[in-house]
This record gives sequence, C-alpha cells and structure tokens, in this order.
Amino acid sequence: MSEFIEKEAGKKLNIGGIELYYELLGEHHEGPTLVFDSGYGVTLENWNSIKDEVSKFSRMFIYDRAGIGKSGMDDRPRHSRQSVENLRILLKKAEVKPPYVLVGHSLGGLNIRLFASTYPEEVAGVVLLDSSHEDQNKILPLLFTKEVQEAYYNQFTLEGSLHEVEESLEQVRNKSFGNIPLIVVTGGLQPFHTKESMAIWMKFQEDLANLSTNKQHIIVEDAGHAIHIDRPDVVIGILRDILSK
Repeated sequence: MSEFIEKEAGKKLNIGGIELYYELLGEHHEGPTLVFDSGYGVTLENWNSIKDEVSKFSRMFIYDRAGIGKSGMDDRPRHSRQSVENLRILLKKAEVKPPYVLVGHSLGGLNIRLFASTYPEEVAGVVLLDSSHEDQNKILPLLFTKEVQEAYYNQFTLEGSLHEVEESLEQVRNKSFGNIPLIVVTGGLQPFHTKESMAIWMKFQEDLANLSTNKQHIIVEDAGHAIHIDRPDVVIGILRDILSK
C-alpha cells in the first residue's frame, strides 16, 4: 500500500548531484505531454486548481525546480538556462519523451520560452500564462507605486537572486520559436498595477504573442496574474485547444 501511495505522490530523481521532485499524472493518455513550469518561488501545488481536470484528458508533468518544495538544491546557478537543462534531464530520466506542450506561468514562462527556442524539435506547443517579459525590470518598477515597487524587489529571496532573475531575462532576449503553436494568456484584472504599468504589461504580452507566427492572444478580463487559479475553467479549455492543434 505504501508503494502505491508513493507512486501517487510523485518521485524524486537524481539529475546529477541534485534530486528533483516531480509528478506525472494521466500517464495512460496518448499524444504530447503537458509540461508545467511555475512562477518564481512557487511549488508544483501551484497547479492544484487544474490538475485533476487536465489529467483526465492529457499526460501532465509538474515538478519543483531546484531549491523549491521537495526538490534538493546545490550551488549551481538558478537562472533559466540552468532550469531548462535541469528540466530536460529530469524529463529524460523520468522517461517522458517528447513532443511536449510547455506551459509557463509568470517567471516560469522564461524557462518555457528558452526551452522552446533551444529545442524546438521537442516542442509541439507553448502556453504562456501572464508570462514575464525581458524588459519588465527595466520599465515596470518605475511605474509602480512605492509599496508595490518595494514588494516587487523584496520578493527575490525565495529562489535565485534578483541578479539571477536579470540573467534569465537576458537569456530569452531575441529568441523566438518559428511557427510552434503559441497561446499567450493575460489576466485583465491586476490591481497592484498602476494604469501606466498595466498598459506596458499589455504591450509586453502582445510582444510575447509575436514570438511565433502561429499565435493567439487571449485576455481573461476577470482574472489576475494567477489566471489558472482565478479562472481554471478558461485555462483548462485553452489546454484542450492547444492539444487539439
């Protein structure tokens, strides 16, 4: 019985000096595997709002990045390039073969973008959920209120430093992914933004939609930054849609 519970709960695999924790759901499904990358400092529980429903129609791979949740940590850097290599080794070791449909939320979107542009032959589709943009740290903080600006900069303690986040932003610059199907999803309700910063955020989201020639940009008016938590039904529909492509 305990073995069954352990299998249900997920596994840790050594990817070369560091153990990463993952869960593979809906294993019996055919077709591409949905691979999820969470926002900054957030564990795989980030996907609890959609995982039961999504695993009914697709294989679903969720994991904790190094130093988060149940995953171990060593002294390798915690920027996007390293995260992508870690994830790719983990997928291989877990015998989860491509093609993948990559789903990234917030800063996790940087990792997904880098994965898709580096290994396009392994990627069948990309979904960016209110994803980060390479220019956000240059422009947005200046437009925030003082409180939001402080909160924004003070958050970079959970996983990787502000410097490593900046490195990740630069690592995705000028990288697109051809005609891989891309759906960019943006939350329209983000009260921490000022009017000015929200206008720039929307422009950033339009930029992201132009990373592929085969694209769609969906604005979910009544969702905030965590669209999959505020409107799981919409995100589940979008995932069904991209798999059908």
